[in-house]
Amino acid sequence: MLLDYLKSHFGPGKPIFTSDAEPLGLSAGNLRQQFKKLVDAGELSRFEPGVYFLPDKNHEYYPLSTNMVAEYRYITNGEDVYGYFSGYTFANQLGICLQVPYKEEIVSNNATAIVREVKVGNIPFVVRRSKIPVTRENRNVLQLLDLLKDVEEYTDYECEDEAPDLIRRHIIRNKIRRSDIDKYIENFPLKTYKNIYDLRLTDVFA
Repeated sequence: MLLDYLKSHFGPGKPIFTSDAEPLGLSAGNLRQQFKKLVDAGELSRFEPGVYFLPDKNHEYYPLSTNMVAEYRYITNGEDVYGYFSGYTFANQLGICLQVPYKEEIVSNNATAIVREVKVGNIPFVVRRSKIPVTRENRNVLQLLDLLKDVEEYTDYECEDEAPDLIRRHIIRNKIRRSDIDKYIENFPLKTYKNIYDLRLTDVFA
């Protein structure tokens, strides 16, 4: 029953968490036993405790990566969106911070504490609980406001001159609207307003 359920809901090489099988109504102990039996039989592969994937018998997919597992757990499963990269991680992705952070930073609905360091595989992540539920519709604006509240901290000295343009391009590319900013900005520190004006971003919102 469990194997049929997993095959009907997950493709090969996609992260599967034990909690994904909760709709079957099995007890936690029974569920662990069922997962172990499938691993022992070669029908399922284990990435780490509580994380599994269907093996690709045609060898068309690579094994799970740590980043993929972290994204599925905390950011998106490809359909639903429930988090985003934040802090120095997002600043590095934008190009305003040149140094790759040692610990990836994530804001997520699935965080179990206000802030917590977790390990996925052997890689550390800092995961913060979102104050506002993250959805596909508001992810980009929340991520931007989260960056802008401490943008001076995240911006490398070498990138100060080009940082405003990089942020403007991100706003335009993601079609972030002023109405969206107005809807959520009250949940962020007052200096977020100041940074928007100091970086002269007001004229680029859709």
